[in-house]
Amino acid sequence: MALPDIQLDDRRFDDIVAEARRRIPGYTPEWTDLNDSDPGMTLVQMFAWLSEMIIWRVNRVPDKSFIKFLELLGITLAPATPAQAELTFTLSAPGLGKAVLVPKGTRVSLAESSGGSPVIFETDDNLFAVSATIAGIQSYDGTQYELVTEASRVAKQSFFPFGERPQRGAALFIGVTEPFPQGRHTLTVHAHPVSLDDDEASTDGSPNDLAPPVQAIWEYWAGETLSWRQLAVTADTTVALTRSGIVEFDAPVPPAAMQIARDGFGLLKRPQDPKLFWLRFRIEQMLGNGFELVPQLDEVLLNTVSATNAVTASNELVGASGGTPNQQLTLANTPVLPGSLQLEVQEKPGQDFLAWTAVEDLNRSGPDDRHYVLDPATGTITFGDGSRGAIPPFLVDDRQNVASGGRNVQVANIRARTYRWGGGAAGNAGADKITSLESAIPFVSTVTNKRPAEGGEDAETLDHAKARAPLEIRSRSRAVTADDFEYLARRTPGARIRRAKALPLHHPQVEPRRPLGSSGPVTSVPVPGVVTVLVVPESRDPKPVLREETRTRVARWLDQHRLISTEVLVAPARFRRVEIEARVIARPDADSGRVQRELLDRLLAYFHPLTGGDNKDGWEFGRAVFFSETYRQILTLDGVLRLSADALTTYVDGVAQPACQDIPLAADELVWSSTHRVEVRYA
Repeated sequence: MALPDIQLDDRRFDDIVAEARRRIPGYTPEWTDLNDSDPGMTLVQMFAWLSEMIIWRVNRVPDKSFIKFLELLGITLAPATPAQAELTFTLSAPGLGKAVLVPKGTRVSLAESSGGSPVIFETDDNLFAVSATIAGIQSYDGTQYELVTEASRVAKQSFFPFGERPQRGAALFIGVTEPFPQGRHTLTVHAHPVSLDDDEASTDGSPNDLAPPVQAIWEYWAGETLSWRQLAVTADTTVALTRSGIVEFDAPVPPAAMQIARDGFGLLKRPQDPKLFWLRFRIEQMLGNGFELVPQLDEVLLNTVSATNAVTASNELVGASGGTPNQQLTLANTPVLPGSLQLEVQEKPGQDFLAWTAVEDLNRSGPDDRHYVLDPATGTITFGDGSRGAIPPFLVDDRQNVASGGRNVQVANIRARTYRWGGGAAGNAGADKITSLESAIPFVSTVTNKRPAEGGEDAETLDHAKARAPLEIRSRSRAVTADDFEYLARRTPGARIRRAKALPLHHPQVEPRRPLGSSGPVTSVPVPGVVTVLVVPESRDPKPVLREETRTRVARWLDQHRLISTEVLVAPARFRRVEIEARVIARPDADSGRVQRELLDRLLAYFHPLTGGDNKDGWEFGRAVFFSETYRQILTLDGVLRLSADALTTYVDGVAQPACQDIPLAADELVWSSTHRVEVRYA
């Protein structure tokens, strides 16, 4: 909830005038003409107007104080952030036989702009575009092929590259119309998004730091030997196709080594099927528990490069140093992308410019440190005072001094070698909107963004900073409360954590005491100084399995934030399988088959660790299975008339439970289900 807006004085002009009118009879009873035409009332209104301005300034004191408090805590208003997009280039003709360079910094703008100035995107890296196109994609699960080319081309459709149950030997086949010319090329892979809350999920960190869940290899079909050869992959950020990323590889040398697979592969063996050049990504060995989340892809693209809604400025003369402390200069373009400015200062006439370093503040800078502070929102550059940070020297041009009759002529000795500016919500463009190439590139016919540009935000407002400050302070400080541990666990860099539950004084290796009767409460043994964090990963399986690599990553992340007196343990949740056996009587006008299907779907969704429970956000840790709630799930379904007498039995871990009895769970337990037995008949 946002912090309240405190008004020290909420009176306005009309309030002050009305208050003065009420006091006139008590102080000056002879003053009887209180109309606006009276000169005295004119003076009252003038003083009310002055008072209102003073009150307005007084009411700004809380904002000023809050800003100073934020500065003391090191919290500043976030600058505008640029939108990110992926641009796909298409060449004008097939069969070029060579790659076409699309240089880094190529500018492409929105075809339609709502404002006066164009919205420009610049490519973030060099792209070597090819005339080949992807004409066939097949998935192989180890036993059978599936043609998924159309699923990759059609929006809002996806496919499983290794099938829904990957195993050793499963592979993804990619067929292109031409062999890749000599050089380095890139495949862009888009993983299907999972149901993660952006505020809770974190994918920070380099994907190269993650351990792939399988041992797999990229290969190409060498027609000259009728065999598969290993492809020279230089970078793969997809983590075995579990994340969106790129696969960078060198083409086979010579290109003729990659011959047409004339007999085709999988389901493309008919005479009318295209003869393609093939790549494949094959699983050699499953590691540990294998995939935590089965790979699911939206598309695979060629000739695609990332781009940013920003413009690069180079060799901009910012101004001349006056040699005074705490001088400030301003860049010509704003807002500036943080970390992009390379500032240089010429310290002596005739010498080269020297690089200065940006710092957050000058409090720890020495008198000789070439440091400066940049405000990205305004483009203001602040230098030191000679004690905290060096002062850029004052330079004059002797030759110009003579020409000007002995008058000193300052030299513009501060320049921005390069920086990027731009950003804001205006860059959030829809698909196929970034299509205007600013300058022609040989053999490039079109460019577009197949997916929307996202991530652009305007500069943060003070009201937003007020709401963010408490969370910012909590997330960057030590984990103390249970909520702190849960929040940080969900934000673990590089891990897909859907749920987290912190249990103080709980040790996963200490078994809770469960009474003999299933209706009694479950008591735990307190272990002082221990906090156990139960994590449930994102998964499409009804019973999510926590991989050891993910558990270790969360444990290391929490260890950086815990108090020194706290022992933090990360463990998977314990699951209890729930199965419902019910005999249901349907309404006379209902379809019994439909009732049965919907009832099964409802029970499976209700007893689900990620999407179950009353709020559909996952079964609550330690929440008992109440028989009345199970009855409610069945009886409130449209088409259900009633249950047969003694027709509901609940099985937990395969054991039938007594009728009409709640099933308690321990604090670290969740429920899951894979099947239910429901019989539907008419009365």
